[in-house]
Amino acid sequence: MKIVQLSDTHISHLGGATTENLRAFVDLINAINPTFVVHSGDVAILDPDQADDREAARELLAGIQAPLRVLPGNHDVGERPDNAWAGLVVTPERLAAFESTFGPDHWLELVGDWAVIGLNSEIMGSGLAEEEAQWEWLATLPAQIGTRPTLIFSHKPVWNPYPEVTEHNIAIPDDSKARLLAALDGVTLAALGSGHLHHYAVATEVHGDAEVLTISAPATGFAHAGLGGTALAQQGIVEYQLGEAGTVRPFFRNLTTLVEIAPTEIPEFSAALEELGVSL
Repeated sequence: MKIVQLSDTHISHLGGATTENLRAFVDLINAINPTFVVHSGDVAILDPDQADDREAARELLAGIQAPLRVLPGNHDVGERPDNAWAGLVVTPERLAAFESTFGPDHWLELVGDWAVIGLNSEIMGSGLAEEEAQWEWLATLPAQIGTRPTLIFSHKPVWNPYPEVTEHNIAIPDDSKARLLAALDGVTLAALGSGHLHHYAVATEVHGDAEVLTISAPATGFAHAGLGGTALAQQGIVEYQLGEAGTVRPFFRNLTTLVEIAPTEIPEFSAALEELGVSL
């Protein structure tokens, strides 16, 4: 069985490079013919209050033939108040706008013999009622999942690969990580996939007596030098090949025809920055 993860599409209603990239990746996803597809957030280019960007992204993603679930990123709904990029804080109104376009911001899918969990990482540490509702929902999952091997997807990673970086929110807060892992105690965690960092990296983390595979998905929207470290800073998607006994084999997929581009070279990105009053 195959699952595809795409992330950080950063679509503008004005079109441009990120739109053309996503069109190409939609064709690639359809050629892979996965059982299920996950978009792990930052669907819209920058501004969570720009409805036209959300609608443009929804129309493009409708070209994916396999069942698709979409998770919010910080540029879709804002993020927790401390160190929020450009002061864009997650709010009930932004969450409602996202869900009206893309569906629930957290979900459980039983795909064959596997369980796939989608989490809204942007409300973790927010103090919103929606955060507590997600925690209550998480507590119900072990009984529903049973012995199935489980994949978890979120926009921000659960484990922070750069604990020394503090200038913006790289991962979910440490207390949220501890609470999440405790809530899923007894669930067979096969792998955790995230986005946000605009690079491809595979690592393992220790959870209890087991090692858990962690995958950072690259962006489709634009290339980014990122934060360095052992990672591939190229545009792409991730194909997960799921085998018997809960085995997961992740593969980076790209297109030889794709033109890698930096955000500063994208006029639509600059326009969105200007609209927000942000300078890089």
